[in-house]
Amino acid sequence: MRAFGVATGGEILAEFESQEVMMFTDLVQQIISLLVRVKEGEADIDGAVLSRLFPDAYTDDPEASDEFRRFTIDDLIDRKIENAQGVLESFDKAGVRTTVDGDVTLVRLDREYSMYWLGTLTDLRLVLATNLGIGTEAPAVDGADTEYVQSLYEWFGFTQGSLIEALEEVEGISG
Repeated sequence: MRAFGVATGGEILAEFESQEVMMFTDLVQQIISLLVRVKEGEADIDGAVLSRLFPDAYTDDPEASDEFRRFTIDDLIDRKIENAQGVLESFDKAGVRTTVDGDVTLVRLDREYSMYWLGTLTDLRLVLATNLGIGTEAPAVDGADTEYVQSLYEWFGFTQGSLIEALEEVEGISG
């Protein structure tokens, strides 16, 4: 992947290699599937993952937090699914060019789709961080895939960071 950048006219662009697109879209589809299962009440999902995706609104009042979640969870899930579908749509709309090293997918984002990406990247990183034990009291999940999960977490962080920098440039925000 080449970092997100800004083209003339304010469009935000990034290039992804074919295997990155396949991996990224597969993980986004998994997030959608997870969210649909939560919404349908079929959540056999790790509680730590759910609490990262849907944190307590009131840390000092579990009852109020549960009540708040009961009234907002469907809207939150719908928004997360909309974000993820926006990411998939942007890959569907992307152009492909052939290079010496293979096909490269050129993703072009406007502000709306940039927001979809930021939300989905955050969700992906929260799930991965939970599995790595980052920011949780639970230990990291040990296994042969730990290095791979760590590299995905860092790659999504790089992707998210470059997108934020491109948005700041487009919107004239200085860091």
